[in-house]
Amino acid sequence: MKQLFINGRLFSFFIYFILCLALSCTDHEVPEIPNSPESACTKLNGVTPREYPCEFKIEKLTFYAKDNSVIGEVTPGSPNIALPRSAAKTDSDPSANAVGDIGLITFDVKATVTRIANPSFPVSAGYQLRYTWHSSGPMALTTPGETTVMGSPIPLAIPVGASTELSFELSTMYELQNGMTGITPIIFRRLTAFFIYNDVTSAELDMHPSPAGDVAETYIRIFNTIDD
Repeated sequence: MKQLFINGRLFSFFIYFILCLALSCTDHEVPEIPNSPESACTKLNGVTPREYPCEFKIEKLTFYAKDNSVIGEVTPGSPNIALPRSAAKTDSDPSANAVGDIGLITFDVKATVTRIANPSFPVSAGYQLRYTWHSSGPMALTTPGETTVMGSPIPLAIPVGASTELSFELSTMYELQNGMTGITPIIFRRLTAFFIYNDVTSAELDMHPSPAGDVAETYIRIFNTIDD
């Protein structure tokens, strides 16, 4: 009888321990952060809802000179930026000085990005950074050649509401022409847009071909000019 009493107390203690453990785990669960209302985005036509929420918002692109000073910023409401040839990190033809010479100049850039929605699909290889020189900007098609993939895919594993900075390079082309003050560079092929793709979601949305801005998780327009 005494043994039964002891076994009963041990069983009760075991049940109590399991319940405490379960409650402890529940107390420490992190609730899923809901998507931001602004993630319910539309396609480029501004009317048709996108089938899946937009995951990110690009707050700004910051362009840097070769001495790491800030040249300027591009924001969703202000796409214009003047990029001095003399401040470029690299110049494909630094000795170019004749009318008609064409060169490619490259700048370090940081994108400030905020997550506004959870992924609709987990990425496969990762998130792609892309840019385009196409005159239609975000309307450039997803066919090869209209947008360019930059480097390897990245994870971008940040929660909704958090921001991060992405570092990369962007290039633009110039041509030397006669100007009011002599031979000066003018734009030959300008940057027009920068995109972030979820490689799986974009594949689900791409109707071959689709506008790049409709399948990207976010994009920002760019309108650059060239200074001396």
